Parts: sequence; C-alpha cells; structure tokens
Amino acid sequence: MKKILVFLILIIFILLRFAFSIRTADIFENEIYKLKFEVHDGRANIFEINNKFPTKKVYANFYEKEDGEYEGYFSIIQKKEYKGINFVEIKEIHSEKIEKNFLKNYLEKIFEKTQEDFSYSLKNMNRAILLGDSSRMSKEIKEKIRYIGLSHLFAMSGFHISIIFFITYFIFGKIFSKKKTIEFSVLIFISLYFFSIKNSPSFTRAYIMLVIYLLGSIFYEKIDAKKSLWISAIISILYRPNVIYSISFQLSYLAMIAILYIYPIIRKNYRKIQFKKIYLKENKILDYFMMTIIIQIFLSPLLIYYFSTFPFLAMIFNAFLIPIASLYIVINYISLFLANFHLSFLISYFVKIVYRVFTYFIDLLSEIPHLSIETENEFINSNIIYIYLILGILFCLKYCWREFYENSKKRV
Repeated sequence: MKKILVFLILIIFILLRFAFSIRTADIFENEIYKLKFEVHDGRANIFEINNKFPTKKVYANFYEKEDGEYEGYFSIIQKKEYKGINFVEIKEIHSEKIEKNFLKNYLEKIFEKTQEDFSYSLKNMNRAILLGDSSRMSKEIKEKIRYIGLSHLFAMSGFHISIIFFITYFIFGKIFSKKKTIEFSVLIFISLYFFSIKNSPSFTRAYIMLVIYLLGSIFYEKIDAKKSLWISAIISILYRPNVIYSISFQLSYLAMIAILYIYPIIRKNYRKIQFKKIYLKENKILDYFMMTIIIQIFLSPLLIYYFSTFPFLAMIFNAFLIPIASLYIVINYISLFLANFHLSFLISYFVKIVYRVFTYFIDLLSEIPHLSIETENEFINSNIIYIYLILGILFCLKYCWREFYENSKKRV
C-alpha cells in the first residue's frame, strides 16, 4: 500500500511539473517572450520561456554576447527545427547578465590562485576539470580527446564526484572521529562545490545519488544504489523536464545502468572461468578492464547515433589511460583545496609533471589509427538504438529464463 501511495504522489508531481512546461509548438513567431538562457561559444541554450521550462531543447545564436547566463525579453523572429533540435532567431528588446553567486566567485578566485605559474593550455585543461568549463580548450585538443574517448573526463560527472568524495572523506576522517560528523562534513563540502561550478546532467545525477547515500548513512537508512539512481533521474526531470534530451544525461544514466545491472550479470559468469589454474574471480584488474569495456559497448549505440563514431580500440586504451587521468584530476583537486590556505605551490611542480605525461599519452594515442571508427552507413546510424534494444530484450529474456530454470531445479 505504501509503494502504491508513493507511486501515485510521484505521478501527481510529474504531471504538475509538466503542466508548468511549455511545448515548442506553443512558441509563436512575432511574439515577445521572457527568456532565460546560457551562452557558450556564441550559442544560447534557452532553458526558461515565460517562467516555464521548454519540453525540448531550444537554441539561438548570440555571437555578440560573452559566455554566461542571461535573462530578458526577446521577440521571436523565426522558428525552425532540424533533426529534432529547435532553433529560434530572436531579436533582443532588453536583457541583462545574471551575475555569478558568491560561491562561484570564490571558487573562481581560488582557482586563479592555483594557476598563476601554469601555461595557458594547462590552465584551460584544469578549468575544464575543476570548474566544468571547457570553452577555452583548443579545438585541436578537444578533437584528440574525443577521438581517444576521454571526453567524459573533461565534463563534470560521477567520476569527479567519486574523486571529491574520497579526498574529502580522507581529510575529514583525519579531523573528526565520529562517522556521522565526517559524512555530514563531506555532504556540506560537496554541496558547496556543486553550487559553485558549471553543472552538467551527469554531475547532477552523481551529486543527488551521493546526497541520498550520505543522508541514508547519517540517519541509519539502508540505501540501494539502484533506487538512488532512479530517484536522481526523477528529481532531475522534475527540476528540468527537457534534460531527458541532453546527450550528457542519456550517457550518464546508461553508464550507470551498465554498471548496476549489466556488469554484475557478466561478472558472475566470467568469474566461473578457470584459466591455467587461475580463477578469474581473484583478478581485480580484469574486473576493472571488463567494467570499462562493458560501459563503452553499452554506450556505443548513442555514440553512433549522435556522433556516427564507434570507439573500436579506444575502449581498450582507455583502461590504461584513465589511471593517469585519475592521478592528474586528484592532484588538481588537492591543489585547489590547498589554495584555501595559500599552499597550492607545494604541489604545483608535480601538477606540471603529470600534465606533461598525460598530454604526451593523449598525443601518442591520437596518432594511432582506428581508435574510433566513423560509421557512414545511414541505416545503421539511424537504427542502431533499435538494434541494441532488441538485443537487450533478448539478453534479458535469456537471463530471466535461466534464473527461472535454475530456481525450478532447486525447488525440485
């Protein structure tokens, strides 16, 4: 009865949320609207229209405005759609830039302190990793990172949240003795950081999941990772309905589905294999490589559908490069933390060394052919998701049948 009540309340909230949304079909030319939007490299992502959220992504061009968030009144000159993406040509009547809050300004100030002795390229890479702003990275390095399949490391995601969690938990663990105090301190610190940076759907998903986990631990509630995943998805959609059209949102949640649902099934089976008298269940390195490859394969349909590329060899080399990238991100977060006490200079030289190693491998791997394969077949590109969906259903049916068969045998 409790589950049914919760489900009904959830449905009511979702219906109310969408009642306060606006469809692109309800946006008319030659009409004036109050808009809120974010400009990035001359393109505006409109996320509010007359205090309502558009149900689909709406973009406009604003080459004369610098990056940042704006609000104001605009006249819709023309509206058009291309491949499911909505574009509007607008005429400005009056607008003003939304200033950054205190937390964002403080983090920006601390970040600049840590970057004083760094090169322009190093500073821009750190800006992407620490502040979620990749707009200043060169097109060349972006293309190399995309080719070798490391774009997710330069967009705020669950990977960054996990690193921040372990660093802060370690630091507060040395300061406080009680577990509750440590977890509450970690929650406050990560929340402050969350509201200080340029967020992405994947980072929001990871933050909500972590908040659910920490609150559950603080109040002695048993937390299920699968439930927290779906709760975070619901909260994200309630907050901004058109987030479901975000590539970052789709990739983030598919990656978590692969980790929580697909990987345990495959791991359960391959761990039964014995190779030269060595049981694979004892091999944690193989677990890491297997999980990385499974995630890449599971995300391939979306990568092919949106970018017409398949990470053929990239998924293998990624497993080797991610530990170096992790070290680079970790020391940058430590440097950012030390900057609060004017001590970031202690590890600035180490940051430069790891940066050189990291970029060396990026340049090296970007020269290897066929890391990512361009798919030119229009039929495959447009129907790959449906092909994978059918294969996924068949896989689930096979797994469910085997579980049912094994349980039947046990009963007999």
